[in-house]
Amino acid sequence: MTCEVVAMNKYGAALAADSAVTVGNGEKIYHHAQKLFSLSAAAPVGVMLSGVPEIMGVPWEIVIKSYARQLGERRCDRLEEYAQDFLCFVESSSALFPVSVQRDWFRLLVESYWRDQLAEPLRFAGGCKAQTSPRHPRPTLAQLLQRDHATWRKYSGKPTKFLMSKSIPGDKVLSDYGTVLDRLECQVFGARARACAVRQALRATVKFMYDKPWFHPRDRSWIAFVGLGEAEPFPVLQEYLVGSIASGQLRWAKTGEARVTRDESAHVVALAQKDTIDMFFRGIDPKLEAKLENIVLRCMSRTLAGERGDRRGRIGKVREAFRRLLDAEIDEKYEAPLLAAVDAMPPHGLTNIAEALVRLTAFHKRICIEQKETVDAAVHAAFISKGDGFAWIGRSGKAFVAKGARANEYGFAS
Repeated sequence: MTCEVVAMNKYGAALAADSAVTVGNGEKIYHHAQKLFSLSAAAPVGVMLSGVPEIMGVPWEIVIKSYARQLGERRCDRLEEYAQDFLCFVESSSALFPVSVQRDWFRLLVESYWRDQLAEPLRFAGGCKAQTSPRHPRPTLAQLLQRDHATWRKYSGKPTKFLMSKSIPGDKVLSDYGTVLDRLECQVFGARARACAVRQALRATVKFMYDKPWFHPRDRSWIAFVGLGEAEPFPVLQEYLVGSIASGQLRWAKTGEARVTRDESAHVVALAQKDTIDMFFRGIDPKLEAKLENIVLRCMSRTLAGERGDRRGRIGKVREAFRRLLDAEIDEKYEAPLLAAVDAMPPHGLTNIAEALVRLTAFHKRICIEQKETVDAAVHAAFISKGDGFAWIGRSGKAFVAKGARANEYGFAS
């Protein structure tokens, strides 16, 4: 897992990321991962990674550095233009992702889904005696496909979360990879896939996979771009969920954004593992907050037991009032004062905040018996400003200054 923090005000943006990486099923954790990068030497933009550290078998670090060479000294007016240009580079890079790799990766994802959601349940039902009784007949592949399609039809992908997205038409992948699917059907399902109706249903599942705003677990990388375009006086953060390339098109979704403005001049954004940081800023553990609301509602329900009238409506009003009052209290007593402090911080103070929040998360993971130490206290940090661009921050809290260069008042190379 990962903990990454971005602290921004009008001076710039401080970025901090831990170095832990989880391997396999989460049993092995290494402490050497690089999750924070400079987009290029010329652009005042940083890139932070979480989730799957590769795209289609290629480490994101290689992709980012390849893009940096192409970007060169070119500048963009807005941060979003850097992000979109980067995604276009990934999509069009035939050297990194040739047609053969796109085809093989498509096959891998479809095979993984078919085996996990259809073949394995079918095999388990076949080996379970309780499922073969007259009262519990063994399900057929066609029945499993019907259930799968019913689930897909209900899947919305939380459309309010996706500010903007690019998907691949399911009809296009079916057309481009029809031969791949023919072979895969026989390999995974054998004789069960001979019926025309079953084959059509299997392809309908593939169409759902690409038509819906859904990303395979092997295919989910979160990328955060942080920095400033030439026309932007204050820092911006944009988060993207990126999948893989199929039929020459990259799947991605923009999932979040934060901007420093004249009116809203401070932001602290936690990426990946957020619970500890949310607890620090809101003054209450998120799990306890949810339980507290349920406790109040249960007490309310018991109090109204036996009374006539619209009990459900009254409980609903209590829920809304409780949530409104609790949010107002948290904002007034916890979040607003902390953000006011962030707003007033100079660059080195912002960096200290970002690093401290990552280390706080690591410490919380270490002392909690029920949690694995998936966040490391060794932190990579950088600061991005309008005048000095991207600068790495050393353990001492000062920026690394190139030999022979002079440092400005913030310790950054000038």
